[in-house]
Formats: sequence, structure tokens, C-alpha cells
Amino acid sequence: MKKSLLADGALLLVTMTWGLNFVVMKNALIKITPYLYLGIRFTLASLILAIIFNRQLRKLSKEELKGGLIIGLCVFMGFVTQTIGLLYTTPGKSGFITSIYVVLVPFLAFFLTKEFPGWFQILGAIVTFAGLGIISINEDFTINIGDALTLLCAVAFALQIIYTEQYVKKSNPINIAILQTGVTGLLTMVMSFWLEPFPVTIDPMIWTAILYAVIFCTAGAFAIQNIAQKYTSSTHAAVIMGMESVFAGLFSLIFWGETMTLRTLFGFSLIFGGVLITELMPAIPPKPADVRTLEEINK
Repeated sequence: MKKSLLADGALLLVTMTWGLNFVVMKNALIKITPYLYLGIRFTLASLILAIIFNRQLRKLSKEELKGGLIIGLCVFMGFVTQTIGLLYTTPGKSGFITSIYVVLVPFLAFFLTKEFPGWFQILGAIVTFAGLGIISINEDFTINIGDALTLLCAVAFALQIIYTEQYVKKSNPINIAILQTGVTGLLTMVMSFWLEPFPVTIDPMIWTAILYAVIFCTAGAFAIQNIAQKYTSSTHAAVIMGMESVFAGLFSLIFWGETMTLRTLFGFSLIFGGVLITELMPAIPPKPADVRTLEEINK
């Protein structure tokens, strides 16, 4: 229980750094192309982790290699589809659709692992999802290419959380973090050379934003997430990381002076309520009859 609480607290800290990075990255992307930003961010993060934990990396196993590649592809697909999708949809829609991963995780985890997450965990995820929707939707919801790509982003991030839980519990989480950031960095750099103009000049102030993302939001964040998920479930992780939008809103209020409406505050309350349901309520497994019914449906 103590390790589980520490793991959840570590994930919450990671979520705070990601929330602040929305404000930091907003300025950075005005002066640097998105794929180059992602490429530098993930490549440097992977190198830093590899240098610090080089002794562990020398003992890399086939299982860790497999896990790092799979999770890295999920991270890569998540960031790429989110970035491209944002070109064709609004930020509000992008945030709402991306947040669907909070609800997708327990259901995808069940079909992939056959491990029922618990009714209160599912309820917490749904309540959190409702809160995210309230603070994100600003217009009529219609499906276009941008929305469809962002939905793929949500699926990719949900799969990343699920596969992280699956592999870190039987492998070295640091080695997996090195590989997943390395795969993402390599692939986004290839995308940058292929699709974006070169050469480029990076402003010194942009390097500050990049280094913040590298150290706190990527190298540190993925290492902490991988270690923490050894002691908590993927559903817990998804709901806690759903707090990212709350922290993004709070930091936007502090640094940008964004106005907080009653609707926004209500959405934040629902998200916080979803986290409390997941954290404080016991995980009640389904009855044997329910399991048999689900298995019969799957057949």
C-alpha cells in the first residue's frame, strides 16, 4: 500500500510537469517546427538516460528490447497523430479527444490482459472523462480528419500506459524508458528531416524550453512513470495523468491570466472526484458469472 501511494504521488508530480509544459511549449513552437522540437527533446532525453544508467543498459534483455520498441512506437504515434491532427482541428477538440485515453485504458487493458480493473476504477475513469469533456468542448462535436487522427492519438497513449504496466513489472523500467524515448526521438527526427525546412537556427531561449521538456517532461517523467507503474495499475495511472489538463489550466491562469469560468471549475471538480474514486474506493472484482458472460461475448 505504501509503495502504491508513493507511485501514485510520483505520477501526480509527473502530471504537474506536463501541465506546466503546455505553457512552456506554447511559446517554443512559435519559433521551432514541431517535429524538430520533438526530435531534439526525445533524442536528448534518451542520451541523458543512457549516460546516467549505462551499467543497466549493458544488461539489456530481449524482453526489455521488445517492450521499449513497442512502447516507443506507441509514444511516437501518439505525439505524431496529435501534432498533425491539431493542424485540422481546434485545441479544445484536440484536448477532449486526446483525453479519451483515460476511459480507453481500463477497457483496452481488459481485452488485452483479461484482468478486470474493478468497477470503481472504471467509474473513476468515466467521471474523469466527463470532467475533461466539460473543460475542453467549446463547439459542436463533428468528426473530420483532424479529429480522427487525434482519436488515434488517444488510442496510442492508452496503449502506451497498458504496455508500460505489462513490461515494467517483469523488466528493468529504466532500460525501457531509454529505448522508448530513443525510438521516439529517432523517428521524429526522421520526420523532421523529411517534412520540415533545413537548416534552422534555434533561439537560445528556445533551448531553455527544450531542456525543461527534456529533463523534467521526458527523461525524468518516463523514468518515474515506468518505475511507478510497477506498483500501480494502468487504470490508476490513466486517471491520475488525466489531471494534466487541470494543471495546464491552473498554470495558464497563473502565467497567462486565463479566466476561470464556473464551467471550468465544475470540470476540474469532476476530474478531482474521479481521482478520489479511483484512489480511495476499493477495487471490487466482477462476479464469476460476469466474467463468464464477458468471455462468452468475446468468443
